[in-house]
Amino acid sequence: MPKPARASAGATAFGGGDRRRPNTPVHITGLSLLAVAGGILISAAVEAGYGDPGTLELLVSAGIVAVAGFTMWRATTVPTRISRGAAFVSATSVWFGISLAGTVPFLLTGLLPNAELAFFESVSGFTATGATVLSPIEGNGHGVLFFRQFTQWFGSMGMVVLAVAVLRTLGVGGMQLISAEAPGPTADRLAPRVAETAKHLWTLYVALTALGTVALLAVGVGPYDAITHAMTGIATGGFSPHDASINYFDSVTVEAVIMTIMFVGAVNFALMFRSARTRTLRPILANAEFRFYVSIVVLAIAFITAALVVNDGLGLITALRGASFSVVSLMSTCGFGTADFVQWTAAAQLVLLFLMVTGAMAGSTSGAVKLFRIQVAAKHALREGRHVRHSKGVFPIKLGDATVGERVVAGILGFVLLYFVLAVAGILALASFGADLPTAAGSIATAMGGVGPGLGETGPASNFLTLNAAQRLVMDLYMVLGRLELIPVLITAVLAVRPLTTRRRTLLPSRTSSDRR
Repeated sequence: MPKPARASAGATAFGGGDRRRPNTPVHITGLSLLAVAGGILISAAVEAGYGDPGTLELLVSAGIVAVAGFTMWRATTVPTRISRGAAFVSATSVWFGISLAGTVPFLLTGLLPNAELAFFESVSGFTATGATVLSPIEGNGHGVLFFRQFTQWFGSMGMVVLAVAVLRTLGVGGMQLISAEAPGPTADRLAPRVAETAKHLWTLYVALTALGTVALLAVGVGPYDAITHAMTGIATGGFSPHDASINYFDSVTVEAVIMTIMFVGAVNFALMFRSARTRTLRPILANAEFRFYVSIVVLAIAFITAALVVNDGLGLITALRGASFSVVSLMSTCGFGTADFVQWTAAAQLVLLFLMVTGAMAGSTSGAVKLFRIQVAAKHALREGRHVRHSKGVFPIKLGDATVGERVVAGILGFVLLYFVLAVAGILALASFGADLPTAAGSIATAMGGVGPGLGETGPASNFLTLNAAQRLVMDLYMVLGRLELIPVLITAVLAVRPLTTRRRTLLPSRTSSDRR
């Protein structure tokens, strides 16, 4: 007697007659939209609590997004195994899906006047970039501005990670989804079960946000500002509900607390989890990438401080204050602003541009290339120099006591090369649409790195309304490219184009031997 067929995840959850179609990208995107709808509902409550006029519009927005998400989730299920291609497509579809959903509250509340600007703000939020087209920021409803902050807090940890945390049926394939989305070369497993790993990450994330909020409250920041800045600080996103960003507080103490929040957000979350579990800082302090991170921060602050004192004539305390905050803000790829560094000496701007490209630690909410890759690429270059003198020598690449495998080294070198090739292509695209070179270079660097402020016309004292619509569309693509670390978006594009090229080949008449002659 034949064995009965194994029930699908959908059949288990909804009965034997369930006929949901296996579709991982649509299913995960639907779950993510439901989470976004929850964020909009919270924002509606904030709007109502402050007596602002956009409560109904936010409730309607939550309903629209929830219906779309529930429909996508209910009509599909996840197969037992998830292919690597499906994981990449899922990560990409989630980010474009939630970015489209984010435009709804921005449009219905009138926060932004048209769909193109609303989409840009939403993409910038969910990718935790922090580039904005909202001007002025202050004077809008507390609730819709809270949702703007919420996009960065949700997006930075990763909507795919959130989906894995609540979807136990993913099983083995869930780690592929986390790997496809997680910011960094690797995704560490913190527990035997993938869903538990995702939950550990989110628990730590919430705890750090709460600690940041308490710290800001302790130095005199009001509850609304404390919560919203802790959310986007630990997310290394950089949105602020104030036009002056952190300058609004005009407080060295507040700046120091926010610097600490940004610095922590740029530390590897797996290391912080292990430190919390063992109740010791040893896992963090013993890590080679963390020591490199601290060294770069200290050296960059010292160099920029000296440059501002010598070349710009600033006082030592003023220079140190501006340099310290800007270095941590840009290296963590948070992008909070206190100083208009576009007015600084060229040497200081060049160092800041370098930090925007390198980013901070892998496995953090930071964007850009990541210091792990920079370390490996630098050690590989030094090894090649040693091979010139000792052609038969074997020189493994080590970070601390750990040896980096050759496949990992090759993958990192390929990523770094691809990153800079795509960056050059993006700069050319912006320049061809009319941007000057500093603006084009700074805008692409900030989009791919998820930083926020750029250089030239898009510096911290300005915004991205200075770009035209075509340039902002290029920025939209590059913000998602940078957030997903290139590969998922490129593979999704290849998988999308492949059926079209295959069909074209089948439609073209084949060449006979007489044709070739």
